[in-house]
Amino acid sequence: MLILFTFLLLGLSVAVLLQDRLLNAVILLGVFSLLSSVVYFVVGAPDVAVTEGAIGVAFVTFIYVLALSDQGKLHVIAEEVPSFLFQEKGELRGVELEILRDFSEEIDLDLEIEFVDHQELTSLIGGRRADMIAGAYFPGHLPSDGLSDSRSYHQGQLTKIHLSSQEGEEEIGVLREFESEELTELTEEDFASFDSTYFNSLDEMIREYNEGRIDGFVADSGRMSTALYRINSPLREESEIVTIGKVEYGFAVSSGEEELLEQLNDYLLESARSGKIDDLLSDYFR
Repeated sequence: MLILFTFLLLGLSVAVLLQDRLLNAVILLGVFSLLSSVVYFVVGAPDVAVTEGAIGVAFVTFIYVLALSDQGKLHVIAEEVPSFLFQEKGELRGVELEILRDFSEEIDLDLEIEFVDHQELTSLIGGRRADMIAGAYFPGHLPSDGLSDSRSYHQGQLTKIHLSSQEGEEEIGVLREFESEELTELTEEDFASFDSTYFNSLDEMIREYNEGRIDGFVADSGRMSTALYRINSPLREESEIVTIGKVEYGFAVSSGEEELLEQLNDYLLESARSGKIDDLLSDYFR
């Protein structure tokens, strides 16, 4: 029997060394300690067996599992933007969900997505709170401090909706964090020509537009499609949508996660080359 236990302990030792996931290795170490306590009992050392069981199996395993509870996960925080990343009937959907799910499997991490308010995105990124920002993210959408931008996976438009009857200078709503210098190829007019009013959220801008306090607002094409559903029907008929630039949708990664950013960029590049992303985009953006 001792020979059998010896081979089992040897096999467990090898299995621990071969594990890619730390949590799996910790669990196997707990099994190793449990089997060791059985061996101690068989050879006539019950006091050592009890000590090994109490400390090696219970206490040490618990401490390791607690320490690794946040490990092995890809923490993503996001705004809910239909077609990009959203909930429908209690289930997550969106082109970014497909991308992130496939990416997390490739790097052997469990995907964890949390929807938060726009204002919370930058305060939650980094450390143990979140690794990435998703949800129709593009450079210039949020302050860049503490963020590194991934390569683009989809090109959208920067658009302005305004009253078609408005003449002269317009009072246009803009998200407070918007960094217009980050945006490229402004085609119609520059932000300098706007009389800008800054808002903390898209919902707040839409409400002000519905109530006639501003003449229009600027948003990217992903959020503009959502905004159109929330504009009052009579006002919507009087509104005009104008393309004023382009945006490159991607993801933001905490600046301290250089390896994660490199892995993500490699995945996005390979997925673009293989046509995988184009297939996903055609499914969600028809």
